[in-house]
Amino acid sequence: MITGASRGIGKQAALRLASHGAKVVIAARTVEARANTPGTLGDTADELRALGCEPLVLAADLSRQDDLDRLVASTLEHCGGVDILINNAAYTVGKALFSTVPELTRDQWEKGFAINVTAPLMLTTAFWESMSQRGGGVVINVTSPVADLKPLGETNGLAGSSLPRNGPLYGASKAALDRMANVVAATGMQHNIAVINLVPGHVLTETMDETYRQQGIVGSETGAIPLAVPAAAIDYLCTIEDPMRYSGQIVNAPALVKELSLTSS
Repeated sequence: MITGASRGIGKQAALRLASHGAKVVIAARTVEARANTPGTLGDTADELRALGCEPLVLAADLSRQDDLDRLVASTLEHCGGVDILINNAAYTVGKALFSTVPELTRDQWEKGFAINVTAPLMLTTAFWESMSQRGGGVVINVTSPVADLKPLGETNGLAGSSLPRNGPLYGASKAALDRMANVVAATGMQHNIAVINLVPGHVLTETMDETYRQQGIVGSETGAIPLAVPAAAIDYLCTIEDPMRYSGQIVNAPALVKELSLTSS
């Protein structure tokens, strides 16, 4: 089960796991093409079918509990159980992403936490029994280095970009995701359920590439990490014999790929 799979890391993770013969469930909000937002669930599904995988495709707003319940019920009915959960979806709406005090609203804050923290927890909880009964599983939460504390005056920005700096929402929610997953991982030890947070780095997703293009910037020249790098890290963590050795940790995808010479092609 992979959230945020209409494009980016989620899409590439789905393709990598499908190549191993996995039965794949993909979820996201984007069903129809939108201006300046490349990729849809249908696009991902078509590429999966080209690999011989017939995915279960579920449109959902992860800020809504009824959508989460429907995702869980449909997934369990279709697959009979879940071995891997990849919580990749994130709330990155422009105004909310860049708003800071005093402009940041309660609605923006709560929706960001609903998608970035609550949804991963609720999906993990919902699939916990299935994983436990099947002898274990892997939960991967895609996090971010913006969760780290920064010296005053030092902020995260995109290389070469004129976009404003991030406000507090994204980093705070990812910090909460990191701590939540670390605690849940301790519970997973007795059930052989690995809970791993993955830092992908600043990845050149389709959306980021388009954002750069609109500013007259060549995304591939910014030093951004290719999508294949976090996809290779996810592939490895989901298919190794003992993922528990990474459980409770925050794994840096570029470092892992380099250390183990993982193929990212």
